[in-house]
Amino acid sequence: MSKRNKNIPLVRRENVEFFASLFEELDKKTYALLRESTIPLDIHDNPDYAYLPESCLKNFMEVLGESLSNDKLGVLFWRSCRETYVPKFVSLLTGGTTVREALQEFSDLLKRESSGANVYLQKSGGSWWLVREKAGADEVWFKYAELFSVMCMAEVLRALTDNAWRPTRIGVRSSDIEDFSSLPTLEQAQFFAERPVTALEIPEALLDEKAVITHTASQVFAANHYAEQSDDSFAATFKQAITPYVSVGKLPIKLAAEILRMNVRTLQRKLESEGIIYKTLIEEMVFDQIKHRLTSSSDSITSIANKFGYSDAAHFSRSFKRITGLTPSHFRKHHRK
Repeated sequence: MSKRNKNIPLVRRENVEFFASLFEELDKKTYALLRESTIPLDIHDNPDYAYLPESCLKNFMEVLGESLSNDKLGVLFWRSCRETYVPKFVSLLTGGTTVREALQEFSDLLKRESSGANVYLQKSGGSWWLVREKAGADEVWFKYAELFSVMCMAEVLRALTDNAWRPTRIGVRSSDIEDFSSLPTLEQAQFFAERPVTALEIPEALLDEKAVITHTASQVFAANHYAEQSDDSFAATFKQAITPYVSVGKLPIKLAAEILRMNVRTLQRKLESEGIIYKTLIEEMVFDQIKHRLTSSSDSITSIANKFGYSDAAHFSRSFKRITGLTPSHFRKHHRK
């Protein structure tokens, strides 16, 4: 198992924002659904953070799956993949390549979008397959995530082949074949349940055809925004995953563990193995955000203290000086941007 797989899988904020926007299709209050999914309420407000934990998408899938029938869920996934999700990814591909090369590039982009993604081409049983490998088949979120993945991979194949690809054989890890065979545009495919991976069959002749790729200026620019994470230690991925949740002050370890779908003791043990104490790390993260707010905004010190959970300005000042060596007002004066 790679070191990355032992750490916290991260997802780019823009990717989570796409999924969060699907809640608008439901006749329910979006904020309540976001809270239930542990997706930050400011997800649509261009926040500073770049990543969120993959666990919030697992929560999202469970909440969405409980809110819609499988038929409506399939239609929502199909429409969102065809109209938004897949065109975005396809437009980020280089172009001038074969379908085989485009699928490899698509796989690389997915890994940059989500560190837990693992999609690849594989030849098995004399046929070529587009494969998605993902753990967690016995968890509630998995079936809904697999429904989306099947729909997404099918639309990618259609887009790259200008609709020359036709669904024939599809393997899924789930046991509920009926839920998959009723997915829009996949009614003619033969599904196989309880497979070791999710996989869609591709005729070999199509793989060597020229891929059909359409670019737009804004989307090509977006491709340059993707970047590999330089540090994938547990502490580094933990900080990126939890940063969106410390904007209102210190986060209790129990709540952090719930957000990450992790046992409290496991979280403590993983941090301690790298010489880090949870309470100390969270305090440092909170004060990093406080320092940023002091130097980049005109908010009063009292309002900043209140925002980060300090009802007593004197207590806030003492804590801030203990961390930085300066009072909040002196820090702002010396570090104002």
